[in-house]
Amino acid sequence: MALSSWRGGDAPPAVTSDPCGDVVSDVNSFQCGDTVVSVRDLRVRGSVVVRQAGRGCVVGPASSSGRICVQFEQREDLSDNRLNCLPDELRHALVGGHQVGTRVRAARPLEASRGRSVAPGMPGIIVGPARELHPPHRRLLVRFALNGDEAVEEIACDPDDVETAIAGNFRRGNAVIATRDLRVGGAIVVREGVLGSVIGPSSSDSQHRVTVSFSHREDGSRNRLNCVVNEIRLYLAGGLEVGARVQVTRTVSLGSGGPPVPGGTRGTVVGPAADEPLVKVVVRLDNVPPNFGPAERELRSDDLALVIAGGFRRGESVSAAKDLRVKGVVVVKQGVVGTVVGQSATDPGGRVTVAFARREDGRCNNLNVVPAEIQRTPCTGGLVPGDRVAALRQLLVVPRGAYGSVLGPSCARSSRVAVRFQPADETEEVVLHVEPEDLRSLHAVGEDVDDDGPEMPDGGDEMTEDTVRATVAGGYDRGDTVAATRDLCVRGKVVVRANVLGTVIGPSGDDPTGRVTVAFAWREDGKSNNLNVVTSEIRKVEPRAVARGELCAICLGELVEDEDTTTGSAPSTAPEEAAVGGQDICRMPCGHVLHAGCIRAYLNHQTASTRLSPSASTNSTSALAPLKPAQCPVCRRDVLP
Repeated sequence: MALSSWRGGDAPPAVTSDPCGDVVSDVNSFQCGDTVVSVRDLRVRGSVVVRQAGRGCVVGPASSSGRICVQFEQREDLSDNRLNCLPDELRHALVGGHQVGTRVRAARPLEASRGRSVAPGMPGIIVGPARELHPPHRRLLVRFALNGDEAVEEIACDPDDVETAIAGNFRRGNAVIATRDLRVGGAIVVREGVLGSVIGPSSSDSQHRVTVSFSHREDGSRNRLNCVVNEIRLYLAGGLEVGARVQVTRTVSLGSGGPPVPGGTRGTVVGPAADEPLVKVVVRLDNVPPNFGPAERELRSDDLALVIAGGFRRGESVSAAKDLRVKGVVVVKQGVVGTVVGQSATDPGGRVTVAFARREDGRCNNLNVVPAEIQRTPCTGGLVPGDRVAALRQLLVVPRGAYGSVLGPSCARSSRVAVRFQPADETEEVVLHVEPEDLRSLHAVGEDVDDDGPEMPDGGDEMTEDTVRATVAGGYDRGDTVAATRDLCVRGKVVVRANVLGTVIGPSGDDPTGRVTVAFAWREDGKSNNLNVVTSEIRKVEPRAVARGELCAICLGELVEDEDTTTGSAPSTAPEEAAVGGQDICRMPCGHVLHAGCIRAYLNHQTASTRLSPSASTNSTSALAPLKPAQCPVCRRDVLP
């Protein structure tokens, strides 16, 4: 298979730092019959006769020294004459679209001379076409520097025997993610986190840049982008990263007939799987038995769990146990709530990456902390992250009885919890920050849940709110919309102005018979705490009727479309979502009225997980729900039903 071989004393084209050397086109690198392509427009007496990328066939050496005689397939002057070209005006047209001088690596074991072999992954460089008679020019001549030897050998390879070496060890077709905002001319063209696909090495700087086709560009262009290797990273199924420590959550049987991988086995993520890269990853297992077979196995990301320092779980709610500093400056205050993102990329075994709700320096970056610097944050109402719950009343666009899963404590109100709801009609899931009294716990974390519906109290056919609700002073009900009858003061300072809207949370814990706990939409002191008020300080507000001509602030469509609709009629007893003019409308806690479908999609976009692909796991990094509530698209106040 080897066409030629050199050793150290026979003048190999080797360089100490790169034994494969560089390939330079000269007159001797072309032979009669070679298929070539012009690298630029070729001119005769100032006129272009052959366009760039024009194909031709080498006839032989030109009569003039240092030139090559080429018969091109098409000339602009329609002449059939041959053209004498300089070597740097031509390049070989190689099979598979490869080019002379391209750096490649072996895709599989290759045989070399004297019983030696080229291992997969060994780097090489394409020298030109293989000089074979049958079939002609259907193979590549690749120069390899054999490991552990000074020999440099050129081997004839099929196009599938080698793959283009791309900076950063990326491969063609790899799914990648932008690690930061990418700019061209100072303007952002690709946002951080946008998914892309590796096309190949950059033609301008193949050693340090990668050509990537991104799924979305801010400037609307479809052009590919040449990225430095640290501007992108591999996208792996489940939001995992190369080098992450994982544990198999259950016994996994392999379809290849090999022994099953027992649950609890730990390993290290090596990269994406070859067949299903968006679903599976390659894991190098630890301490495999002698007869187990290969240590590297392709496993589904759903069957893996990150091994995070301190025993924390991805998506778990935590808070800073002390002031956290970076270079001596406090960046996160003690008690600030955050969400565990995963392992630290720099120290997977010793640090945890946390997304805190607020940083003192105003930045939004995650923070790598040691486990002693954070502590688990319990939820109010005896709930814990992962609990299955059901809504006891209509919560904006979430119908009564809808199932949800507790995500953690709310960053907006300490009395609330963040819950991800999935309506029964399979519409968009949303995250709402609700009071525990508006929820009914179904089962604890890890227990099986009957999908037929929550178990009803006392064997009833439906949930009865009076079995779990306490009586509210003044005849108010939970969820009632109220307004302050006068300025409300705390310690002599006005905290709520007259006529500010609020929502009844329930009876006051201090004086349940005389006071009512209300969550007001706006407080003058900027706080988000609920307020305990006497019944005379609030009044019930009936939702105003929707007048014809009012527009939805999201879709800009009319809220009332049917001319025969009675606009002055009173809304239903469940005013958060009612039918007006044939469409469902949603009344926000701040009083604004929007289409229910529009606000549902808006809340899903604002708070639900943005999955990178349909196969992404719900427990992936992309599925981490924010513990900050969404904001009204009109007034930008927190949406707190």
